[in-house]
Amino acid sequence: MRHNQGIWDAHVHTHGGCTVDGYLRNGRDNLSASGLDGMNLLCVRLGKSACITDAEALLLKALMPGRFTVYCNPAFQIEEFGSDAEGLHKQILGFAEAGADGVKLGDGEAGENVNLDDPIYDGIFSALEKTDLSALFHVGAAPYIPAQRFFQKNKFPVARPPWLVYTGKQDDDREATSRISRERLAQRHQQIENLLSRHPDARVTFAHFFFKADDLDSMAAFLDHYPNTRIDITPCSDLYYHLSQNPNRSREFFETYSDRLIFGTDNEMELDPVLQIALVRQFLETDESFFCVKYGFDITGIAPLQKETLEKIYRSNFRKMVPGTVINYKKAAAYCEGLYEIVKGFEEMPEENALEVLEVARRFNSMV
Repeated sequence: MRHNQGIWDAHVHTHGGCTVDGYLRNGRDNLSASGLDGMNLLCVRLGKSACITDAEALLLKALMPGRFTVYCNPAFQIEEFGSDAEGLHKQILGFAEAGADGVKLGDGEAGENVNLDDPIYDGIFSALEKTDLSALFHVGAAPYIPAQRFFQKNKFPVARPPWLVYTGKQDDDREATSRISRERLAQRHQQIENLLSRHPDARVTFAHFFFKADDLDSMAAFLDHYPNTRIDITPCSDLYYHLSQNPNRSREFFETYSDRLIFGTDNEMELDPVLQIALVRQFLETDESFFCVKYGFDITGIAPLQKETLEKIYRSNFRKMVPGTVINYKKAAAYCEGLYEIVKGFEEMPEENALEVLEVARRFNSMV
């Protein structure tokens, strides 16, 4: 029996460019290290030098059926992909054809000053409704990050292990801060409501509790009004701090909305997965107060939750929404060949990385 058996991580970032076999090895090793049932891989296009990950992720999914799902990321600001509303619509349809399971979206990807209810998003959301793909949308940021404390280090040059020696301000405790004003966050939330009102059938999960963990009544009202939405409980710089302030109220919320909560970690497929998984489980399965090393503040767990509630959050909510599409190898190969034709002309793209896409296409063709 695996340690984290019965859990599917719906929020795992992944990156290509490490050779096709290197990528496949990373996926197998990370899944083995995690002990999870499976992972949802988020393939974000970070620019012209890093926009090929979905090809390798689709191959990993095909080679390990039932263990991985894949969310592709539309390229808003890379014109060669088609970055107007029509082009974005076609990108989503292409993802569906290739065998992807959903779409990853991020606040600001369309441009710093582009509203989230801008017509450019209609192309994406209409495609979501047409294909029945689901989306994971990161909207906003933390309006309040609590004060953080870190392990103290020796500030003098002595013979000590390097992790005990002070390296600068990054080792200092930090005062409370903010990444976005509450007014700006409220505007982004309202823009999302405007967008959802135009696309009520789009199935969207909002990352990091939609940055509403400090106002559970407002979060509840949102979920009540938009029945096709969900929120993931992926840790971030403020989420579990807010949920710890009133554990009884948080527990009540988790029980009431147990059908709408999705487990996620924000892990990177190329890094150790265990810490974030343990953090979320400690919050859900204990009622203890404990120091969270990564975020630098105390967290109080909300146990006891019903066994059925935990099962929904850990696995079934996501898997009912995303059961996993069967990849058509021929269509997946055609998608990768088309991707290669786009990226091979990018000066920013290392030639070796572009050729990885072609190699993925070759392997899919060999599987037909």
